[in-house]
Amino acid sequence: MNSLALVSLIVLVAVILIGFFRKVNVGLVAILAVTIFGMFIGQSDSKTIGGFSASLFIMLLGVSFLCSVAISNGSLELMSKKFLKLSGGHAIVAPILIYLIGAGIAAIGPGCVPALGIVAALSLPLGKSTGYNSVMLALVGEIGSFAGRFSPITPESVLIRSLAEPQGISGYQLPLIIYALITTIVLSIVVFFVFKSHKVQTTRMEAEELPKFSLHQILTLLGFVVVIVACAFFKRNVGLISFAVGIFLILIKAADEKVVFKTISWSTLLMVTGFGMLMEAVINVGGVELLSNALASIMTPRTAVAIQGLTAGLMSWFSSAIGVVWPTLVPTVGDIAAKVGVSANGLISIMALTAAFAGLSPASTGGGLIMAANATDPEFTKEKENKLFVQLFGVSALMLVIIVAAALLGLYSIL
Repeated sequence: MNSLALVSLIVLVAVILIGFFRKVNVGLVAILAVTIFGMFIGQSDSKTIGGFSASLFIMLLGVSFLCSVAISNGSLELMSKKFLKLSGGHAIVAPILIYLIGAGIAAIGPGCVPALGIVAALSLPLGKSTGYNSVMLALVGEIGSFAGRFSPITPESVLIRSLAEPQGISGYQLPLIIYALITTIVLSIVVFFVFKSHKVQTTRMEAEELPKFSLHQILTLLGFVVVIVACAFFKRNVGLISFAVGIFLILIKAADEKVVFKTISWSTLLMVTGFGMLMEAVINVGGVELLSNALASIMTPRTAVAIQGLTAGLMSWFSSAIGVVWPTLVPTVGDIAAKVGVSANGLISIMALTAAFAGLSPASTGGGLIMAANATDPEFTKEKENKLFVQLFGVSALMLVIIVAAALLGLYSIL
């Protein structure tokens, strides 16, 4: 066994644990760790810095920049409210609409996090106006965002693609989207019945007077169309095109530049790129190969996908999917697929889904946003807060169990 490879994995685990227990951005901890580890193994500073992926940073920042424009000028929020109004007041369709809002907002570029925040914020007033449990609505909306987050132009897809392509893996995108769509629809239905929503006596939603889209908001939404067309049909870089559209919108005063920069999640960008620097060092000394060998040693063709999914889900309970779980596990897919004799498509799809659904835990972003949204309700007592914490963790665990069980049945090895 390569001792340096083992040390690198120990450093990797330590970084995740320190970030979790000290409540510090794991990207910052990773930069500290790779600086020390680099000196320990005699690696030059220039090679350590070379682990910072400038192309990934530009792609993530570009998409975040454009999405921040849309968030700051209210385009996405107003679009989602108008979408809800399409029901004509029929409360029974509210869960379907909030699922579609979560999926749609995530898919057009922002990815999961902005969509999570919007549906969580919408769930409380929507619950009061329809009679449905607001937590159920928030969960269904967030699950919808898990379907949309794997469209080709989201930060999540950009990251996974950047990790998969160096291994020669390229055919996973369509299977992942299909698996995500089916899984999220089925589990949304499960959540609907878990909360006994079929027994709720719904009330007709009151019509809300909404303002018309301003010219700047219309241009912002058209900007997303430009990005999608440019990337899908002309193979342009999603980061650069998003930057170009976002800068154009800033120039025409569609949003305030200072507000836009404040809206960008710089901590997430640092988390992904900082952890990536550490992962590059771990890969160079054979740590990922050692990890993939260890996983492969306990896998069979029947259990490989399920074990990969369970590993990703458990990791995601304690760390970020996009910042830690996928950068750690996606690089192992090529080796595991070759050694165990399973499809790389299934391995990538299952880890993408379990890591996402584990995020419904109150210790993660999805569950945390639901907690925060409900905390704005004057009737939200400490007792209700404690109950909701346990409830969200239970839902997260249930979702993880269902997905892993489906993997054991071979349902993620079909495509």
